[in-house]
Amino acid sequence: MKSPQVLIALSVLLLAVGVPIWGCVHTFSPAPETESAFLKNYTPTNVLKRFDDGQASYSSGRGSGAGYESVTHTAMFDESLFLCSEKFMPLMDALSDDVAAQLVGNGARILSQIGVAQAGFHFDYKLGKTVGSVTISPLELTPLLTQTIPRPNCMVGVHTRIDVAEQWSPKEPGLVN
Repeated sequence: MKSPQVLIALSVLLLAVGVPIWGCVHTFSPAPETESAFLKNYTPTNVLKRFDDGQASYSSGRGSGAGYESVTHTAMFDESLFLCSEKFMPLMDALSDDVAAQLVGNGARILSQIGVAQAGFHFDYKLGKTVGSVTISPLELTPLLTQTIPRPNCMVGVHTRIDVAEQWSPKEPGLVN
């Protein structure tokens, strides 16, 4: 029979080697297959072009992260444009309608949709093995932008932001193992 010290040493060795191996086996890395069709295809540009007369400033960014049980993907769309105040709410409503249409068009099921044009909108959705959300922030006035570039009297600088966050899991969400 082996001594307790030898058994303890073997157990510690197995744990030291086994835990990192288990972690590597169950770590998932971002890949095109873990990003939903919606996130791959989404852009608010077409809606914004209808409102901005070609004068808007757009920027976007994307990120992703590996995880032990899932992968995360994010995207951010930042827009600054000039609008007359009567177009504020129609722009926000158009952005919301466009998000809903692009979600459904890419095969997503909208789980919840809340918001109003003055306060912004939020969507939760599911698409295959992905659950995600889209947040359309309310318009913010940007007075410095308005002061630096002459515009017709009704036009003011505004800024909006759209954030998308997704989590992909190897098993479809909602299924019990």
